[in-house]
Amino acid sequence: MELFDLPPQTLGDDTHQKVFGDLPSALAAALRTAEVGDVVLQLLDRGWRPGQLSSRIGALPAGADPAADVLALLRGFLDQVPPDARWREERAQRQASQSQFEEPASEQSRQRWISEIRSQLGGPKAPRPQPLLRVRPPCSLCGAESEFFVTRSARLCTACVQLLESGTAVMPSASPAAQEAG
Repeated sequence: MELFDLPPQTLGDDTHQKVFGDLPSALAAALRTAEVGDVVLQLLDRGWRPGQLSSRIGALPAGADPAADVLALLRGFLDQVPPDARWREERAQRQASQSQFEEPASEQSRQRWISEIRSQLGGPKAPRPQPLLRVRPPCSLCGAESEFFVTRSARLCTACVQLLESGTAVMPSASPAAQEAG
């Protein structure tokens, strides 16, 4: 590693498998060098994860010398910020920018908006009287709900039917035209 001028190291089997396991076996064997191991260890020390390296290496198009291409790609990653650190920086920037622009509205502003909305809605409406819902038409004699169908124009309730039976009430006439005809 560069800090202590240690000789380059090869990767352990587990780390090598995590980083280069998806590559063809001949290429993975060609990448088992001290130079590649040193670069991968530097990347891991800087915060790269093996899966991140593996996915980027696996997406690399095949060239004339794939081992040299992978090594060049890995060296290019040394100049980049690891993805996790870049994500944390971007999240911190987003949160800082949101906190700058977002602040609750003042009470005066809220009241002004509420009054404007209420004025656009209009005043309270007077309640309409609910019509009397009848299931059956009214009785021809008393106006209560009818229960019996007598003629097309005459319907009677139970009380009026009893009055007709006793003879104290007379059946109302259907219409003036019907009286003249009868």
